[in-house]
Amino acid sequence: MAWQRPVDLAHTGQDIVAMAKHCDVLSPMIYPSHFFGMDGIARPGDAPEHFIGESMDRFMKITKDSGVVIRPWLQAFAWRTKTYSPKYVEVQIQVAKEKGGNGFLFWNANNDYSKPYAAMPEMRAAKGKFFRGDDLPGKTETATPTVSTPTPTVQPVSSPIKIWRH
Repeated sequence: MAWQRPVDLAHTGQDIVAMAKHCDVLSPMIYPSHFFGMDGIARPGDAPEHFIGESMDRFMKITKDSGVVIRPWLQAFAWRTKTYSPKYVEVQIQVAKEKGGNGFLFWNANNDYSKPYAAMPEMRAAKGKFFRGDDLPGKTETATPTVSTPTPTVQPVSSPIKIWRH
């Protein structure tokens, strides 16, 4: 989808240039393992730097001046790769950040996020190298959140509640 090839547009029906005009955030699914047969790379799943980088470059180019935030879905599974590991996770995040991404999302059909989870302590310790996703372009200072505790209001019930069924 990020590559905007006619076959991609016909298959997904997602015109990123048009969508960017109406969205705050776009999250392309740029799983390296899914780029089979592209750029002459036999095992695209083992080339996350290339496919995350190329996808982010293309996405940033086609959404330029739209104001949309690019927050990619990244690969959190070992399908079609022999190199999937916490380091693989880190590489995807770092490349996405370097190429203009703001935040990231992970997907795993088995709901197994053990590799991203294992990568988090090292990423957290490497201040400035990775990011949390709450830093927006043009943001110059961090606002201090204010917390207010609303007083709960209890409404007395004077009659039974009517439940309408159709």
